[in-house]
Amino acid sequence: MDGIIGDVATAVGLVTTLASTYFGYLGVRHLIRRRHGGRPEGEPVAQPLSGPTGSVAAPGDNRPGAQGAYDVFVSYADTESGAAERLAGCLREADASVFLVRWVEPGLIPLMEAERALEGAALGVLLFGRTTMDDARIADEYAALLQRAHQGGLRFVPAPVDDVTLPAFAAVRQPVDLRAPGSARYEAEVGRLMRIVRGRRRVPDA
Repeated sequence: MDGIIGDVATAVGLVTTLASTYFGYLGVRHLIRRRHGGRPEGEPVAQPLSGPTGSVAAPGDNRPGAQGAYDVFVSYADTESGAAERLAGCLREADASVFLVRWVEPGLIPLMEAERALEGAALGVLLFGRTTMDDARIADEYAALLQRAHQGGLRFVPAPVDDVTLPAFAAVRQPVDLRAPGSARYEAEVGRLMRIVRGRRRVPDA
């Protein structure tokens, strides 16, 4: 009889020990998971902090220098910076997010931001002035725009802002004429660009 009682006591003690261990684990599980990058069930996921350098520029996000995907990548030489800002302003007013290299925020690397923006843009517009193709940076961007257009990920539109002859690979595409800012023709050409943007939003994989 004493042996049976002893066995029962031993079993009860074992169950108590196991239960204590299990509930103790539950109490520290969240600490373990946090330490290893996980989270317990039911715990809300922390949202990323918003801000110009940590948020994504969705279509219609008009913040200069916002990081992420853009509707339009505008390529331009320094001599066409005024024309580029004018076009970008019109596109932003029409609810498009636009990348200009001069809008890259302090502390970032313009060349790397331009590369990232070009990879995700739906539309690439290259402004052609009298000295555009003399700029080594623009020559690189021109080549990258052509490559992405051939790969099917971007619509490339040449845009003369002066009386110039377009390079051969640009001339075969339908350009937009931006030589008369402030005119009805200029507004109509911006409207053509916006129709492309809206079409690409509806069919993101086109």
